[in-house]
Amino acid sequence: MTSDEARAGSSPSFLQQLGRDYAYVLPGFLTSLLAFVVLIPMFALGAGTLVIWLGAVLLPLTLLIGSGFAGLSRARLRIWGRALPAPRYRERSPGVSGLLGLLADPRRWLDLLFESLIAFPLRTAAFTLAVSWTAVALGGVTYWLWGHAIPGDEYRGLGHLLLGALHALGLLPGMESNYLAESLVNLMTGSVFLVTLPFVMRGLALLDATVTTAALGAPAHGSGPGGEPVATWPQRAGSTGDTAPREWSADAWTWLAAAVVAVVLLAVGWPVLAAVYAVPVAVAMLLALAHSGALLLAVRQPMAAVALGTAAGLGGALASYPVTGLPWPWPVPAMLAQLVVMVLVALRAPWGLALAAWALPAAGSFMFMPFLPGSRVDGALANVIVLASVGAAVALVGALLRLWLLSRGALVAERRVGAVQEAKRRELEERNRIARELHDVVAHSMSVISVQAATAQYRLPGVDARIAREFDSIAGSARQALGEMRALLALLRGADRAPLAPQPHLGDLAGLIESTRQSGARIEFTETAAPGQDPAAIPPATGVTAYRIVQEGLSNALRHAPGAAVRVRVDLDGEYLRITVTNGPVRAEDSARAGTAGGAGLGLAGLRERAEALGGSLDAGPEPDGSFTLRAQLPAG
Repeated sequence: MTSDEARAGSSPSFLQQLGRDYAYVLPGFLTSLLAFVVLIPMFALGAGTLVIWLGAVLLPLTLLIGSGFAGLSRARLRIWGRALPAPRYRERSPGVSGLLGLLADPRRWLDLLFESLIAFPLRTAAFTLAVSWTAVALGGVTYWLWGHAIPGDEYRGLGHLLLGALHALGLLPGMESNYLAESLVNLMTGSVFLVTLPFVMRGLALLDATVTTAALGAPAHGSGPGGEPVATWPQRAGSTGDTAPREWSADAWTWLAAAVVAVVLLAVGWPVLAAVYAVPVAVAMLLALAHSGALLLAVRQPMAAVALGTAAGLGGALASYPVTGLPWPWPVPAMLAQLVVMVLVALRAPWGLALAAWALPAAGSFMFMPFLPGSRVDGALANVIVLASVGAAVALVGALLRLWLLSRGALVAERRVGAVQEAKRRELEERNRIARELHDVVAHSMSVISVQAATAQYRLPGVDARIAREFDSIAGSARQALGEMRALLALLRGADRAPLAPQPHLGDLAGLIESTRQSGARIEFTETAAPGQDPAAIPPATGVTAYRIVQEGLSNALRHAPGAAVRVRVDLDGEYLRITVTNGPVRAEDSARAGTAGGAGLGLAGLRERAEALGGSLDAGPEPDGSFTLRAQLPAG
């Protein structure tokens, strides 16, 4: 079990989770600040000096550094408890061409865009809120210890402000300067902030983790939130999909583009509503947040995005009325936000939702017309007509682009399926060729051996009983090998026609040892199991691998050390099944026969691959006394 699995399998305590959230949120601001300070100047310098070829070096270096910061973000996210798959970058070639090739890697551009533009404002806001919430919580509950040290009428905490507001309303007269009352109010306020602190930190960590996962994790393919198809950029025609970078995804790019536009519109829309349209600051902030949130919702929840964007637009019209000489009921930032929502919905959802994203804001705006003075109807009507006409154009372009992308994706998918089928056809032809070779050469030879061994006692008069039994054993082994060869030929020619013969298991080892002893080999076999463990309960894959390991070990011992004693030991000990096959050194009188039936040297390599595929290990080598030992360790569960 890996460390990540161990962390995922155990639920952290309340304080441990709070500590993880702090350790994830607070350092994130420092890393994103460093990334912002390094990446933005490097990118600007590289783009500005591209005409003199200096940027051809600076831009790839910027991408490498951006990918390094993205790797740090993935590592932080993994430590926090959410592991991301490893990114698939384009393979780099050596030299200058490899450096310039980085500019064609979309995954590195995604890393750079996230680390330079998205992570910094997101983590700055999370850091500020986390520090502020913590300060209010700790400061409030401890105010009674240090509040008396604040001189005069200086600011004395949130409790002082609350008492002052109550005094201005005529409530609790004379309490605004009472230290005990201030301490009590601050204690109550700090307690509320302290109780809600874990939930706030959890929410901030989840927000950061969700955005980071969307930008740096594996992109989604093929369908939207409701199962409907979404438009994705098609891969190169003829590609089977195995070598193309999976990070070339409309989903990840759309997330980042929507986040960038949302941040920009939030930074512009809030001051425009507050300063130009005289909307209260808090209300302007909520409206700007609603417009930006609609952009993010449009990526995965188009219906909710349309509803939120329309509500924010109509709410802004109510909050800013009356206005003179300014675009109304849709200020420019709100109109731009709604147009971007239309584009995203048209690209990501069926045309019906795109039509709703266009019609609802325009239709809702007309409800203000009957209540407007006659001198203002024309200006508001012109504003709504601009929104409707431009919105119809962008929604139509988005819907057509989505249809084109879907058709292109279907065509490429069809070509990819065709390429896979062609590869399977070639593989089947090659397997049939190998099967023919095995049938015409190996299987024929095995049949001859079986017939010769079975008829030897009839063709050769005077064969005694011991030699006859030896010939019978050879004939039996040849028939068994011939049967396995036929099963292999059926498997090569088509898995659907392969016989479903049972695979050997640990329980068959005794029969294997006994049949090998009939060749004259001296074999000592020991099998043990820990108390409470049943050898028959181990997985079939482990059982057949253990059988093949012992089979290969005995075969090697008979081939390379004829006449030497062989020890086979199988131990089922807790989590592992341990196998040891040891043959003694070759005797002098048998040295001439050692290795005369040598193999191709592929048996141990194949067994090692099978053991490692199960999560085990296998090694083999000579011992100081001249013997040879094969050791294997396989998982027992």
